[in-house]
Amino acid sequence: MRKQLLLGTTALLAGAVAMPSFASAEDPLRLSVRGFKNEYFGIGDVDIDNGPPMNSTGEFSDGEIQFRGSTALDNGLTVGVQIELEADSRGDQIDEAYAFVEGGFGKIVIGGENLANYNTFWGVTAPNVGTPINSGWITVFVPPPAGHELSFRSTITTTNVDIGNDENSISYYSPRFAGFQFTGGYAPTVNDSGEGKTFTGFEANENTEFHNAFGVGLNFNESFNGVSLKVAGGYNRIEAPNEVEALGGDDVQQLKVGINIGVAGFSVGGSYANEFDGKIITDGAGGIKRSEEGQSYDVGASYSTGPWGVSATYFHGEWEGDVGNGDEEVDAFVGAVSYALGPGIKTSFSVMYGALEDDATGDEGTATMGIIGLSVSF
Repeated sequence: MRKQLLLGTTALLAGAVAMPSFASAEDPLRLSVRGFKNEYFGIGDVDIDNGPPMNSTGEFSDGEIQFRGSTALDNGLTVGVQIELEADSRGDQIDEAYAFVEGGFGKIVIGGENLANYNTFWGVTAPNVGTPINSGWITVFVPPPAGHELSFRSTITTTNVDIGNDENSISYYSPRFAGFQFTGGYAPTVNDSGEGKTFTGFEANENTEFHNAFGVGLNFNESFNGVSLKVAGGYNRIEAPNEVEALGGDDVQQLKVGINIGVAGFSVGGSYANEFDGKIITDGAGGIKRSEEGQSYDVGASYSTGPWGVSATYFHGEWEGDVGNGDEEVDAFVGAVSYALGPGIKTSFSVMYGALEDDATGDEGTATMGIIGLSVSF
């Protein structure tokens, strides 16, 4: 199935761009600058079992400067690029960087980017107008106890799981038919930590690297007499390296589903993810460091009227963690109110409670925080 998906997508791309004559553009491709900046400052009560006293304040900064560009060719195709520069670090750091071709056949994306079912899933997680808790942000304000590990885009922190992060990949987005859209993607390799191997074209080392990752998804987005309905699901699989299989590990498999219903300003939704064959991370000495097998879910509701929004959201995540030492868990609740100051400018106030627990020891890291947020997109 992986080879059929890759070959079919490659053939589609070749057919789309291999035109009998040169395809000119009315205007050359020029880049525009877009992006966003999020700032969240919290103060409250923070505690960690068997740990040092923790500061009662925290600040989270996140942002990107995005260089985007596209041009329409006279053969009907649109060709474009997107390169993202991280704006939450002090040094230059490129995040996603890819090119795409789009036409009546759909859209093909090639480069450093998450698989397509990751990008089409965010609309079906639980609605939240304040501090996000289904994305790993909770760890900014809640300290983990000793022995408790976390990993981005895994069930311990989110329902929108992926096999890596901005890995070099090729993805396909179909045109939307009667509200339905199909997606598929393939990545040759993902390194042991789960981060994507960008900026390299080398094939994977099957002894040490997770390889031949593929993912498929199906989503639906339609409105009926004032009621909006969004549903999405995705499945990912990646082959384990030989060193992991020798330790009893399997190929990684992930499944996720979500739904969101909106009417008259109200929105309710929730999502669920299960990594039922978990990624085994080795310790570098011939042993197992942790297993990422686990599950997560979120539920929530929101209401918006004019510039105002209000929401309540709950998230639970767990995974096996240190093998043989019990599961590790995350629970978080946030109630929030937001106000749009202007186009692309939103402020919010959230009350968040979070708890990170290590079942092996029973130790917890907890926090109850009031968090002021300012989000600017440009």
